[in-house]
Amino acid sequence: MRERSRQPTQWDKYLLGSVLFLSMLIGGGTASGLYTETLIEIAAVICAAAILSRPSQQAIPRAVLWLLALVVAVFCFQVVPLPATLLEGVRPAVLLADPWLDGESRLRFVSVGVGRTIECMLYFVAAAAFFLAVLRLRAEQVHGLLPFFFMGVICNGLAAAIQYSLSDTVAIEGLLPFTINAGLFANQNHFSALLFVSIPFVVYYGLFRGHLLSGALGLVTLLLLLLAAGSRAGILIGLAITAISVVFLSARSRVGGYGILAVFIGLSIYTIGAWAKIDAKVVDPAFGRAEFARTTIEGIEQNWTTGVGFGAFRRFTRSMRKAA
Repeated sequence: MRERSRQPTQWDKYLLGSVLFLSMLIGGGTASGLYTETLIEIAAVICAAAILSRPSQQAIPRAVLWLLALVVAVFCFQVVPLPATLLEGVRPAVLLADPWLDGESRLRFVSVGVGRTIECMLYFVAAAAFFLAVLRLRAEQVHGLLPFFFMGVICNGLAAAIQYSLSDTVAIEGLLPFTINAGLFANQNHFSALLFVSIPFVVYYGLFRGHLLSGALGLVTLLLLLLAAGSRAGILIGLAITAISVVFLSARSRVGGYGILAVFIGLSIYTIGAWAKIDAKVVDPAFGRAEFARTTIEGIEQNWTTGVGFGAFRRFTRSMRKAA
């Protein structure tokens, strides 16, 4: 009984793992003001506060704390009212309309979309709290978060496999406050991001945990789902991440040359499928990524001093179109 009581508890790992799994199940929306995002933020902050409030031998580096504090300060700077004269010379006149207060001491915000900037700040605070809580875990507990992550990826993969196995794309409505179109995400690009982010973890699981067969099957499944999702950026990034992960991680593992050769043969086949998938689509329609890039570059050139606020890109583009 005494030996069991001396063993370190694992409740903090399960708390953070549950938040991670929950975010991958219901956090796939792209619209603002979703109650699912609020639930994830609340769960992340509460679980992180419970872990950070307890003593731990794992110290958080001061550089990390200063960096996070600096980012929070940048957010606060964007939502604090400032005299209008400070901004008149550093941004276009169209973005200086609708002062916060009229009169001699007119005030304006750096952000042109204060509500969206505050929303983004809450996202960042929740993510930062989760990150700090992970830093307080022991090394074996951090490794223990990997199964929760894999469970979320598997659930999304199963949902996507059901959708793509049908003749028509299935859109699930009514289950969550957003329409599910790819996996458990609102669009294929975000779903593809989850897939290619998972590739290094799958490669690590196969090479360093001694599960070569299951790791190889997982990697093949991820690449096939990337092709099925159809996101051009996701396909190319997935190919690059797979090659980089195999090269760097295999050099530190005990896997033989035949295993690496088999992986690169599979990557070659995947490259052929990726090229066919990309070539079959229009690279850039009349109003697509080139227009988005041009608008973004113009926004940076005209507001390089203070910016327009985190999350305020839509408000900025609407204002610029009205001015045009």
